[in-house]
Amino acid sequence: MTSAKQNILLLLLMGVSPIMLILFPKIMPRFDLPLIIMLVLMIVFPFAFHSQTMRWSTVLYTGMFICFFLSYVRILYLSDINIETLKKLLRWIIYAYAVVLIIQIACFYTGLPIFNKINIDITHGFPRLNSCGPEPAWTARMIVLIMFFYICLCDYIKGYKLSIKELFVEDKKVCVSFLFVLIMCGSTTGLVLGGVLLARFVNLKSLFYVLFIILALLIIGEQAGISSFSRLAKFIPAILTLDQDTIMQADGSGASRIIPTLNAVKYISLGSFDGWVGHGVDFDQSILKLGGITTNGGALSLWINHGVIVQFLFWYFVFSICTIKGEWISAALCFLFITGGITLNLQVLWFMLVLFITFKYIVRNNESIYNNLNNINNE
Repeated sequence: MTSAKQNILLLLLMGVSPIMLILFPKIMPRFDLPLIIMLVLMIVFPFAFHSQTMRWSTVLYTGMFICFFLSYVRILYLSDINIETLKKLLRWIIYAYAVVLIIQIACFYTGLPIFNKINIDITHGFPRLNSCGPEPAWTARMIVLIMFFYICLCDYIKGYKLSIKELFVEDKKVCVSFLFVLIMCGSTTGLVLGGVLLARFVNLKSLFYVLFIILALLIIGEQAGISSFSRLAKFIPAILTLDQDTIMQADGSGASRIIPTLNAVKYISLGSFDGWVGHGVDFDQSILKLGGITTNGGALSLWINHGVIVQFLFWYFVFSICTIKGEWISAALCFLFITGGITLNLQVLWFMLVLFITFKYIVRNNESIYNNLNNINNE
């Protein structure tokens, strides 16, 4: 890790990823064009109209993420990975998150040095630990995404949507590992995302099981002294008021993910020139504060810095990838990620995009193989 908590191995891979674009120069319009146009505009607009704000390091970092993603897509489309392989991979990642978190909790209570600690909080009651993620809140986001795709793969293999009872009976270890990480990492954000994922199973037949799970989780959280449950109970009513002071008092951590977007609304416009081309690189960080601390523009960061064209290109690209037909949860999770403080230069965003594109490719590839076999048999 660097001093800024960046993964050195990831940075190295991002740095060499353009090699794949050179080796496989064929343009993939659906992925390449929106990202390349967006990156070009992110360079041209501030360079032409707000040259004093130009920070090549920020734009270069964005370019590295874009190259890394486009390189991954090319590798993916050259691979023969199948549904069972991806399902097994996701299962073992969930196990890994649970095992690492168990080790971290054991280290905390035995006084041993905490294994793999990054951005943890051990000074406010029950420890908020990161497991395999860069911080507890990111861990919660990642584990919910991974579990969502694991469930989607289970459904696809079965040919129908599993009930929550069927899922638990068939994959007890995976379900318990997921719930353990979601609860014990101490993230309020994770509980919100977990609730959205749980809503996928809600119907009259499953209502009893869902209510039982919620009640059991509340009891476990209360008995263990995990503050995320009480913070969530205060935070949700506070959000509905849209009052920044009320949100801050309810949960400072949650406020840091919501308030930047609320603040940014004041600075976006379609009636000014800067509304179309932006105010310059990282302009949002010069005007937006939260309790005296500099913040970005949240979900509207690109609009403030680079203009509405770049912002809508970004939204179009992300939501076109992160929507699955017949799965409203996919769009809901994507929306909560974007509005919950996940901006362009954060690896969690690209992690989400990688999971969605991988799932879609494997399903489409599997259906193509199946159709070809049917055609051969019919002949």
